[in-house]
Amino acid sequence: MISDDTQRVSECINHKRLLEAFCTDCHVLICPTCLMFGDHKGHLVDQMDKATKDLRASMDQSARKGLLKLEKTETVLVDIRHTKLTFEESKQKVLKEIDQTFNTIFQLIKQRKDEVVNLINQHYEIQVNNIDTQEKIWMDKQSRAYDIIKLARSSNDYQLLEKATYILESLEILRQTPTYKNVYIVNSIDTTFNTNNISLNLSQFQKGLQNWIKLGESVLIQFKC
Repeated sequence: MISDDTQRVSECINHKRLLEAFCTDCHVLICPTCLMFGDHKGHLVDQMDKATKDLRASMDQSARKGLLKLEKTETVLVDIRHTKLTFEESKQKVLKEIDQTFNTIFQLIKQRKDEVVNLINQHYEIQVNNIDTQEKIWMDKQSRAYDIIKLARSSNDYQLLEKATYILESLEILRQTPTYKNVYIVNSIDTTFNTNNISLNLSQFQKGLQNWIKLGESVLIQFKC
C-alpha cells in the first residue's frame, strides 16, 4: 500500500538531472539523458502534465466502472480466504486419518507380536517339559543305581531280601537301552506376508511399505481471484 507521505523525487538518481518526462513504455519518470542516451532511448515519452492527465483519466474511468469499490475486492478476498480455510480443514482431516490408520496398524502389529511371543513361549514350555520329564526319569535311574550299589555292599541278607522287589524293579529299569527323544527348537521366524494367496518375504514387504499409504483422490476446488 502506498504511503500518503511519499516524498517527491525530482532528480534522476542515475544522471542527477531533473525528471522532466514520463516514459509510457516503462511507466516511470525520466530525465533528458535517460531519453537520449540511457535505458529509455527510443521509448515512447509524454510530457508530465499529459501523463498525469491520462493517468487520472484512467483512474476515473476505473472508478466509474466500480473497479475501485472495496466491496469488489472484499468479495474476492472472502472467497480466497474461504478457500484457504477449506484447504486447512482438509489437511487436518487427512492428517487425522493418517494418525488413526497408523495407530491401528501399530496396535495390530503389537497384538501380533504378543501372539507370536505367546506361541514361542508355549512351544518352548512343551519342549522343555519333555526334557524335564526325561531328566526326572534319569535322575530316578541314577538314584536307583546308587541304592543298588549301596545294597550290594551290604552284608545284611535280611535287608537285601526285604528290598528284593525294589532291586529287581530297578535292575529291569536300568537294563532299558537309552533312546532318542525328539524335541524341536525354533531356529528362526517366518517373515513371509501372506494375503489373498500372495506371499511376500520380509524384504518385499518392507519395500512395499515404502510406497504404502499414498495420496488419495484429489478434489478440484475453484476460487475467485
